[in-house]
Amino acid sequence: MGWLWGSSGSSSSDNDKNKASDSKKPIPTLDPSLEDYFKSSTPKDDRPTVAPPAEEPLPELRVVDWSKKPEEQKPDDAEPPPPHSLSAYGDRYKDYWATYRGPRGIRDDGPEAQMREIVEGMKQKRFLIGSAARENCAYEEEAMFDCYKHGSWWQTLMMCRAESQRFGKCQEQQKEFLKALGYLAEPGRDPVIEERIQMHADKLFRQQLAQDDATTAALKSGQNIGEAVAKVKAQQAMEPPTPDYSKFNPNEKGT
Repeated sequence: MGWLWGSSGSSSSDNDKNKASDSKKPIPTLDPSLEDYFKSSTPKDDRPTVAPPAEEPLPELRVVDWSKKPEEQKPDDAEPPPPHSLSAYGDRYKDYWATYRGPRGIRDDGPEAQMREIVEGMKQKRFLIGSAARENCAYEEEAMFDCYKHGSWWQTLMMCRAESQRFGKCQEQQKEFLKALGYLAEPGRDPVIEERIQMHADKLFRQQLAQDDATTAALKSGQNIGEAVAKVKAQQAMEPPTPDYSKFNPNEKGT
């Protein structure tokens, strides 16, 4: 009887396996012919057949020479590409692109460059005139800073207005005298002549300042303004004139 139980057990186990395999099928009741067709048409490997992307080459390392300045270290591809390569038409209008310079290709001797040089020269001249005027007003500037440091409480409260106005007026008048006397009017002129003009401008300002002070004093004291100014002019006429530094040789040693 044992073989009966064994045969029956084996058959039952085979049936269970077939049922388990049928349960794993997507469609258990599929026709066998269709199942064979699906097996033959389905690829064995379900993974995508797209090729992996190619690895990009790493950028080349460029050795930096730290002994040179950054502007001196030009890369290998410093030369710009031709202009026609940027066009969508390619080499079709190559001849026209050959004459194109662009905003960075303006010639240095063009009108734009000349105008730029003129403007820069005017700015430089204005700066030098302002520096010379401030140098001539060194006494007024020193008096203003001395007022800020050691002035009375009233001067500190008024922010040293009188001294500040005197220093500002000195600078403006010195600039006017320097321009009128032709300071830096000729490029490349001897610096000794420019210094002579600067000293003469300072002398004219000091004379004008003395006359203004005499006028203010005459008004306060009730004196005749004309007589006070004439007295100051007479004293100024007796002063030695400004040395003619245009005839001075800097290389000549003093005796």
